Amino acid sequence: MKNTFYATTAIDYPNGRPHIGHAYEKIVTDSYARWNRLLGKDVYFLTGTDENGQKLIESAKDAGLDTLEFVNKNVEVFKNLCTRANISHDDFIRTTEKRHEDSCVELWKKLEEKGLIYHGHYSGNYCLSCESFYTEAQAPDGNCPEHHKPLELKEEEGFFFKLSEYQKWIIDHLKANPDFIVPGARYKEILSRLENDDLRDLAISRPSQGWGVKVPGNDNFVMYTWFDALINYYSALDSDQKEKFWPADMHVIGKDILWFHSVIWPCMLKAADLPLPKQVYVHGMVLAEDGKKMSKSLGNVVDPFEMLEKYPTDTFRYYMLKNISSSGDGKFSEQELVDKHNTELANDYGNLLMRVIKLGLKSFPDKVYTPEGVAQEIDALPYFERAKEFMDKREHNKAIDAIWDLIVSLNQYVNDKEPWKHKKDEAAFAPIAYNCFYGMAAASYMLQAFLPECTKTALEYIGSSALGTELMEFGAATYTPQPPEALFPKVELR
Repeated sequence: MKNTFYATTAIDYPNGRPHIGHAYEKIVTDSYARWNRLLGKDVYFLTGTDENGQKLIESAKDAGLDTLEFVNKNVEVFKNLCTRANISHDDFIRTTEKRHEDSCVELWKKLEEKGLIYHGHYSGNYCLSCESFYTEAQAPDGNCPEHHKPLELKEEEGFFFKLSEYQKWIIDHLKANPDFIVPGARYKEILSRLENDDLRDLAISRPSQGWGVKVPGNDNFVMYTWFDALINYYSALDSDQKEKFWPADMHVIGKDILWFHSVIWPCMLKAADLPLPKQVYVHGMVLAEDGKKMSKSLGNVVDPFEMLEKYPTDTFRYYMLKNISSSGDGKFSEQELVDKHNTELANDYGNLLMRVIKLGLKSFPDKVYTPEGVAQEIDALPYFERAKEFMDKREHNKAIDAIWDLIVSLNQYVNDKEPWKHKKDEAAFAPIAYNCFYGMAAASYMLQAFLPECTKTALEYIGSSALGTELMEFGAATYTPQPPEALFPKVELR
């Protein structure tokens, strides 16, 4: 059995600056990548940009730039977001890269050889922003269900993929694999739509405007961005990596692109005789503080760069992961972010670390805390098991809650044991300190998936002789604490 984990974000459309939803999706995926690294798995984490869309041509014209120049400029901003949010991706794919184009052409030819692509004419209601056609059932009022703008009737000749042939197969696949789409509400939504609507063949090309992946053997057409974009998860891997990591363990996406990832992409892979991804995890939307969808016209947009400039990266990550439900939409409140920093991060976690280390260093400088003769009074393993169960169910906010229960219990342990009363009695103080150092090291180890910067510092302050999973084992380490500084200095709303 492979001890690997391959996780992907959706690839972002670089026609403007990243918004907070882009940051949220990357942070969520990053937490699962880091968590699986903690479990000892060989992880590959992919993100990137979707650069072949028709509307990029229009956006570049509006900006007075060549399309490639416009795209290159915006892609750097998305890469910078990854850096600022401390995203640990292994690869950043751009769909204008040769490796991607080559894979798209290879897959197209394979489907064509099997008689699954044909030339024809299409007429339907189209949204340029989505670069997608919508049926009457999907848009009964004639407006795009995502952008709420009137759809335009579009008639084109081009190439089609015989998606309709896979309706029974995809329904059977979903019924046999109820965890293929999580959370469950999204799974039911897709299954219901498949059982009540007929799948139609899919338009997979558009007339060429000199931008996009060319259709093999016909330079008059390029592949529709939704056809080529999905292939990025496969095209990013070289042959050795495909052998090692494919199929993907987890595609992390927003609910607005669920249909493409849970129906069209599996059918494309099935048609090409390729293994299917194991799961599509659908996160919710980050809403404004008033519960409304963020939009420039309403003036309620939150800029992730601004938040990352004003507050510590780990604070932003913690708030996004813990306070937005893993299974639904969630509101973003800057005041709430500040409050969580000052109470949970600074008080619960940061002060816990400071209290015991400072007391020990002041009372017994240069003391090395060993497990000899120390009774175990703190056990981190049950908290780890609970956190792991929640991560396996894609409920990262509940996993953090489970780890935080350990921090709360450690604070209670310190209050009950009152180590300050033993600051002149090393024999009484040392066992309390050892249990605290073990518990803090174990909590910090688990929290590395969510708070990578501060936990690294915390573990340096604790001075454990053990690394990795040994941090979870009571008695596996000695502790040589180092003088600490505040992990989370108090912040104010700015």
